[in-house]
Amino acid sequence: MKVETAESQTFSYRRALRYIAVALCVMGALYLPAIIFPDTWFRVLTTVMLVSLLGLTGRALVSALLSFKRSETPELTLSDTKLPDVSVLVPAYNEAAVLPDTIEACRNLDYPAEKLEVILCYERDSVDETAAICENAAADDERFKAVERDEPGGGKAKATNYALQYATGEVIASIDADHRFKPDAIRRAVAWFDSDEDIWCVKGRCYGDNPRDSLLALHATVERHIAEKGDLFAREVLDGFTIFGGGQAFFRAEMFEQLGDFDESVLVEDIDMSSKIHDAGKQLRVDPSIVTFEENPATLQSWWSQRKRWARGWMQVAFRYLFRLPRSRNMSVRERFDAAFTFAYALMPVLVAFTFPILLFDMVRDIVVHNTVTAPILTDMGLRTTLQNGVPTATYFSPLVRNALWTLLALSPAVAACMVFVQDYRDGFGHDGLEAFASFTLWVYLALQSIVYVVSFLDEVIFERPSIYVTTARVNSQANSGSKTGGTESKSD
Repeated sequence: MKVETAESQTFSYRRALRYIAVALCVMGALYLPAIIFPDTWFRVLTTVMLVSLLGLTGRALVSALLSFKRSETPELTLSDTKLPDVSVLVPAYNEAAVLPDTIEACRNLDYPAEKLEVILCYERDSVDETAAICENAAADDERFKAVERDEPGGGKAKATNYALQYATGEVIASIDADHRFKPDAIRRAVAWFDSDEDIWCVKGRCYGDNPRDSLLALHATVERHIAEKGDLFAREVLDGFTIFGGGQAFFRAEMFEQLGDFDESVLVEDIDMSSKIHDAGKQLRVDPSIVTFEENPATLQSWWSQRKRWARGWMQVAFRYLFRLPRSRNMSVRERFDAAFTFAYALMPVLVAFTFPILLFDMVRDIVVHNTVTAPILTDMGLRTTLQNGVPTATYFSPLVRNALWTLLALSPAVAACMVFVQDYRDGFGHDGLEAFASFTLWVYLALQSIVYVVSFLDEVIFERPSIYVTTARVNSQANSGSKTGGTESKSD
């Protein structure tokens, strides 16, 4: 898979106009049946869109509520001498800005030194101090092993697969180069593998800690809190379709012997492997008390590249598993239903984006029609819309019900975020005060994200462009920076 940096991506007005034109054509095709059935078809589309949004936000609210349950990490009964060997894989490409903090966090892990190895797999073509940082860490601490990777192509899957060749542990931990372990993370993860041999993967929580880097990083941090503590853990509580999307996960080494390495042809190899684990009849457990701290993108360029990669990757995996997993005999009925729901909603934002203009137009028209100043003028012009039995032309819901639903949709992100904040304060995690503010403006951020989904859909389905792994730029990227306030692009993040 070809790799490009976020910094190399340029904006082209000609390409933007092309995407807009094609998007309008797709939208026109979607609206085409309205020529024959104008009222009915628009009502169907907007009703489906509104119900879809309610399903998404309703799940977010229910998930946030369910996640109040405390994670029940099994008690680790093994003595230090009997603990399994653990290999931590850290792929790194131009990570000088964040790698020192990651290495320091690995040094502070509460795990026997003789049972732990940290494989720092750096790219030979890194242009900053990544190679030197890795080699120095290996020279200073026998737990660290510096491995140089020099092969064509890239992406996180390929880099991780390369690092896997050097892993000797019974448990494999994979983290991004900008993630910092809590000291007890590995002990908590190992406890799960000790409790049940059918557990092949354990997913912890990625906790964003850079909300003040930018307005975009602020909203991305809140979004990630809702996903990591709410959605992902709620799947565990409900015994549903658990996944390990994110920058950290732990695996039983034999999993790779049975299922093979990460798929290098998709952009979200973590969701693909999650699907394979369930399809094999094995368990993937989610424990939010296993924490690594992460950095969220702070610039529009970096955020766009990352979220577009995620959106398109989710579509790729959805097309692969949407109809396959619901038929899997190795999964429970609840897991199969949840998998179908999950992958359907990986495609739903595109429909919502294409349908939303109709509902928006209807809402504006409704306001204008009922305005005491403009209504008589519109009536005289013959433009006032007639309501049949109180039901607007573009929806099957009455105005009262529709307004109530829109109010629920508008408030749900803030309510879900606040529930997560309360849980975190209960469990000893703090939040920046600005995050509470961002929870009420998250819809603007989500609207921007819907554009990402439309572009990703056009690339994957209409233009059929080859997959390109666009790296994530770090905060205030500087080649020679050696602290978190620097930053670089990441080939494997």
